[in-house]
Amino acid sequence: MMGGDAIRGGVERYFGIKLAFQNCHNVAAFHLNGLNSTAYQNFISIESQILNQTPELVDFL
Repeated sequence: MMGGDAIRGGVERYFGIKLAFQNCHNVAAFHLNGLNSTAYQNFISIESQILNQTPELVDFL
C-alpha cells in the first residue's frame, strides 16, 4: 500500500489523513486539518530528512 500512489491515495482519502515519509523508512499519519502544523512541517523538512538518515541505508554509489 505504501509504495503505490493510487492505493495510498485511496487510504488517505478514506481515513482523511496524509501519510508522510522520511527517507523511505519513517512514516507518520497526519490529519488533513493539521498539514499546517509545526509537527507536520518539521517532519517533512529537509533538515529532518537529513538528521533522520540511517547510515546503513545511505546509497554510496
